[in-house]
Amino acid sequence: MHRLPSGRLMLARLGRRSDGLWHNPAFMRFWAADSISQFGIQVSAVALPLAAALLLGASAGQMGLLSAAATAPFLLIGLFVGVWVDRVRRRPLLVLSDLARAAILLAVPLAWALDALSMGLLYGVAFLVGTFTVVFEVAFASYLPTLVRREELVEGNGKIAASASAAQVGGPGIAGILVGLLGAPVAVLIDAASYLVSAALMWKIPALERRPTPSGGEQRVRREIGEGLRAVFHSPVLRALVACSATSTLFGYVFLAVYI
Repeated sequence: MHRLPSGRLMLARLGRRSDGLWHNPAFMRFWAADSISQFGIQVSAVALPLAAALLLGASAGQMGLLSAAATAPFLLIGLFVGVWVDRVRRRPLLVLSDLARAAILLAVPLAWALDALSMGLLYGVAFLVGTFTVVFEVAFASYLPTLVRREELVEGNGKIAASASAAQVGGPGIAGILVGLLGAPVAVLIDAASYLVSAALMWKIPALERRPTPSGGEQRVRREIGEGLRAVFHSPVLRALVACSATSTLFGYVFLAVYI
């Protein structure tokens, strides 16, 4: 669990009144950055497959591989990232993740301009973007408690969930409009720019994190992963949430691969 600064210290450092998160500048930047990032995730999920289909004539099998490349990092490194994030400062990770995703996505319009776009490149882009998305999502969840008081976590998570839902609903439509009007490479370029905006907003958040305490080595990492898995398996609520999320993600990407 993260230890939070005292109520008075938090209010003084954030320079806000105690009448809701609307007057918390740090949280508002954090929320805006995440909202932009969430829209970027949704645009990427549609723009990259559309680039494969429209520019390279990808088959259904290739589209499935592209979807698998985008989601594989969640399965392969999710647990390790969760343990690692507890050992480092979160805000630099959030900024780095946004900058990395922007740089990786720029490879698509650049390759298209050089007539070098290929499915292999798109597989690599999807996998790397997915990798840094895992880092961003895990660090994001761990960073929120440093920006708000404990009693404000419900309000903060509610605002974040609302913007995430808006991104899930509106992001694919925005991606389709951008691809239709400007073409897939330009849509990916705009998506990359959105991550730069998110990184800039994250960078402007006051540094409120405590320095992480040193922890053990490889054995400690394995032990913490095991403890996390046991906590999920022994909790009916967590088991249901994990099963729901995994099922939704799996069949959502299956649908996307066939639909496009």
